[in-house]
Amino acid sequence: MSTHIQEPPVRHPDAYAVVVADTVDDVEHLNELLHSNLPVLLVRDLDQARRLMDGEPQAGAPRRPAPLRAGHLEIRPDEQRALWHGVPLELTAQETGLLVRLAREGTGVVSFPQLVRDVWGASCGVDTTVIHSAVRRLRRKLEQAGVDICIASVRGYGLRLAPPARKPSAN
Repeated sequence: MSTHIQEPPVRHPDAYAVVVADTVDDVEHLNELLHSNLPVLLVRDLDQARRLMDGEPQAGAPRRPAPLRAGHLEIRPDEQRALWHGVPLELTAQETGLLVRLAREGTGVVSFPQLVRDVWGASCGVDTTVIHSAVRRLRRKLEQAGVDICIASVRGYGLRLAPPARKPSAN
């Protein structure tokens, strides 16, 4: 007659065990003792466990990219967000993608083929009228939000971010 030990059901679907151990063998031995079907996170020491539980990045982990800036316009590519004086702008992912690509170039010109590839993710099939339409919507939204950064067209070639036009002084 064989005996079969039935594993207890996990009560919480998000439950897991954090085990401080030196080797995987230690974890397997502990798992056998507990008869657990919980996922196990193996850490080397308590400091590593604390960092993981607190959400702190580990040494050598990739850092979050710095936001791109154009005057008071801050663009956070990893969050797909743009802020004007700290206030989030209501932009689509495509509009944010356009700003990201233009801001990465500074005041340099980004060609239409580069925009198609980097924003639309295509090497062809996107007509320049699609780009101009998207830019027109983006310009409108930036203007309504009071953003004074301009998206300038370089006829027949591409687009660039430009500082606001200076108003003549009234001297």
